[in-house]
Amino acid sequence: MRISGTMKRLALATAAMLGLCSGAEAEGARLNLDCTFVTACSEAGVCAAGVGPVAFTLAPVETDAEGAGSYSMSVDGAEPLPAEAPGFAGPYLWQPSEGTRMALSLTSDTTALWTRQTTQSGTDAPPSAEIDFLTCRILP
Repeated sequence: MRISGTMKRLALATAAMLGLCSGAEAEGARLNLDCTFVTACSEAGVCAAGVGPVAFTLAPVETDAEGAGSYSMSVDGAEPLPAEAPGFAGPYLWQPSEGTRMALSLTSDTTALWTRQTTQSGTDAPPSAEIDFLTCRILP
């Protein structure tokens, strides 16, 4: 697999921000993303222009040199939730409530995908999903 220059820069920036830490050393290292919705699509492929901002804070809890491991994930300043990632660019996976799953994938140094799935709504509604295309800034 060929890695683009943009993805290499993202890898280096993310690795630097995460400090390539593991265990207790990871405390305090955070990745703050200030994002804007560009496009929002349903599981049926119906898309519309995105509206508004969203902010993510990822704090490594226990990670390896490639960024794989456990994280604390906060969306728009909400209470942090446990998340897992197989590497520096994600996808960062978390479950904000029973019957919902979320994933955030960093796709370049300025873009990301946020997938939200509802597997059990507590009603008769069928499972559903949304994917948002985001532009993001990495903040200190």
